[in-house]
Amino acid sequence: MKQSIEKGKTLLIDGPACIALYSGALRAFGAPIKVGEHIIIRRGRRIPIEAIEDSQIEILLGNSASFSLIDENPIPDSWRNAADKILSIDGRVEIVVLGNVDSGKTSFCTYLANVAFERGRSVALIDGDLGQSDIGPPGTLGLSLIRSPVIDPFNLQPDYVIFIGNTSPSSVVQPTINGLVDLRDKALNMGSSFVVINTDGWVEGLDAINYKRHLIRRLQPNFVVIIGSEEPLKPLIDSLSSLEVNIILVETPRNVKRRDRETRKMIREASYRKYLRDAKVRSYPISWIKVDGHMEIAGKPDQALKERIEGILGEKIVYCEGTQNSIILVLDERANLSNEARAKLSAELNRPIRIMRKGEERGLLVALEDGNGRFLGIGTIQCIDFERGTLKVYTNVEGSVLRVHIGQIRLDDKGNEVEIISRST
Repeated sequence: MKQSIEKGKTLLIDGPACIALYSGALRAFGAPIKVGEHIIIRRGRRIPIEAIEDSQIEILLGNSASFSLIDENPIPDSWRNAADKILSIDGRVEIVVLGNVDSGKTSFCTYLANVAFERGRSVALIDGDLGQSDIGPPGTLGLSLIRSPVIDPFNLQPDYVIFIGNTSPSSVVQPTINGLVDLRDKALNMGSSFVVINTDGWVEGLDAINYKRHLIRRLQPNFVVIIGSEEPLKPLIDSLSSLEVNIILVETPRNVKRRDRETRKMIREASYRKYLRDAKVRSYPISWIKVDGHMEIAGKPDQALKERIEGILGEKIVYCEGTQNSIILVLDERANLSNEARAKLSAELNRPIRIMRKGEERGLLVALEDGNGRFLGIGTIQCIDFERGTLKVYTNVEGSVLRVHIGQIRLDDKGNEVEIISRST
């Protein structure tokens, strides 16, 4: 479909869609679009495209996609003023962006990164939104150095990824904070002097405020940009004001896209599939690698301990191994271990018992790392073969893997998100 856009108008396009510029000049989030360039808008995403000149485009719309023309500038004045204020500072600048779900955080970060890049800054973009991550798969924190203007951070190649293994920071606060500080330090060490840190939409309630306050205290940024209506965010603003941080309040654009829970889940599932493309099942000897995270196992069975436990319980078990602080006990999936039996085991063996059931590992999302702890990619567990001592993972990672970090996200065989399981105790 051919479409003309007059200078000064904005095309709001909801994906999945593709546009091609035939003539004129367009811009999205401050990034210029060149004649002949094709822009992909993914499902669940809205991109506002400004006409800098009278322009001719062709639009291809997918299922449920739509577009409209509006007369207003999609970049609010408060965003432009905030960017000017931030960019008035020379040297090293770090910015943390906070706001509720669907407030425009990613759009603002993209706009700010583009403006800074166009003004000659060495820009790094850090994605701290575990549930709607763009730089890296869901459940991760991602860092990308900006090498050209950005329209959708989802298309950026991650320079560094840290696996957290959950889609919400609420139960993984400390690992998330540590990970974001680590990525900020890596960005600086890689030569960036302008670091933009996007965050998740968890901002309301005491736990959320304490999390964001702790994050800001650790990062100590030059600026904290808070997006949205001031009244609902007043407790957060008041809490951060005592940290002597430079707070900038900006508005949510009127045409920001609101996404329901199901749409957000669908976006995550598309990302899982992207990072599992061309995957196949690979086997890793457990005794050769470190397996940790939500489940830990060393692959060093203790036959004598197994027989002792079977004697106490009066029934067969699948596997067991002892660590310095606990005993890992694997039961058949149909087995039922009562609290009384568990207490008896702990008392007689004088160590806490960590219970696993055969098969409960299937579908758990994992990160695969090399010997230096660098993220290589994700996978999902197919099974643990306790007889052969191997871990089978569906992944596209090739080469040497020395650590498999198990997360709390479970996927089915088609890459659909089944559940987020609670942390082990």
